[in-house]
Amino acid sequence: MSNLLARSWITLIVWLKLCLMIYLIPTNESRENVPTPMEYNFPNDEQHLIDFGDFSYIMDQSPCGADTKGLIIVHSAPSNQEKRSVIRETWGGVSAIDGSPLRLIFALGNISNSSLETSIVEEQAQYGDLLQGNFMDTYSNITYKHVMALKWFNYHCNNAQFLLKVDDDIFVNTRVLFENLNEPKRSNKNLDNLLQQRRELLLCTNVVADRVIRSYRSKWRVSFREYSASHYPDFCPGFTVLYSPDVAKKLYAEAQRSPYFRLDDVHITGILSKRLHIPISDLKPYVLYPVEMESLLNEAEMANEQVEFLVSWHNLSPTQMRSLWSLFGNN
Repeated sequence: MSNLLARSWITLIVWLKLCLMIYLIPTNESRENVPTPMEYNFPNDEQHLIDFGDFSYIMDQSPCGADTKGLIIVHSAPSNQEKRSVIRETWGGVSAIDGSPLRLIFALGNISNSSLETSIVEEQAQYGDLLQGNFMDTYSNITYKHVMALKWFNYHCNNAQFLLKVDDDIFVNTRVLFENLNEPKRSNKNLDNLLQQRRELLLCTNVVADRVIRSYRSKWRVSFREYSASHYPDFCPGFTVLYSPDVAKKLYAEAQRSPYFRLDDVHITGILSKRLHIPISDLKPYVLYPVEMESLLNEAEMANEQVEFLVSWHNLSPTQMRSLWSLFGNN
């Protein structure tokens, strides 16, 4: 009996080791960090999105006018109506001011929930600021949404001086953008000078040497077949990315001929920017992180004089968004 039990344990250990070897050993595919570009034979670029050959806008927007100097596109899930309302009420409201140099658009994907779709149609009728593509709005399709934003900017707003792509849970210091665009001048402020850089600007909180996650328990898991290297190239986390027009154009063109990769920030601002030799400018000094934000909210009278920032960290609550707007929005 003991010998049988021992043999069973040995068999189990050997089986587990074999499984581990299969999991850890990469496929025979290329070990290149950058997937090989592909050529899709779609006759009309506007009607395809990466490998999606029948792309269209369910809800479109009118092209930017000559007065639009900066475009902000907010990635938002269709169900995040409260977040969109708070943005319109606070920092996003500057786009509604007559003569504002800023324009704000919310980017959405398609949904299968008829009652939510009805609500979205009503929201568009009221505010007119939604851009909806016909791909399904899921986490695995977020790269479609990102490239859709680049597509719309390149086709309909490429006279603007920058594209700022953000998530719907951050605060954007639109007062800084407003002043910078309305009265551009060289200053001793590094942020102003960065924002006035009209070419070769990819601005974000640069992530360096991030390890590829292989665990099946993570939503960020990537298989060896999808990406074979152990670390990603430097990339921009998706909550805030600012593109100069030339960079937006180059990355869009490269995304259109490259294999789909579902981690949009890694793919577009990491893999593709590395392939195109586009450097990343670091936004970290101009991000309002949680500890500093709470300190500011507790010492409101000192906030405007002491802090130079462009965006907050993500995961803000509606209350925090409104509190920051009361400090930085109307001065």
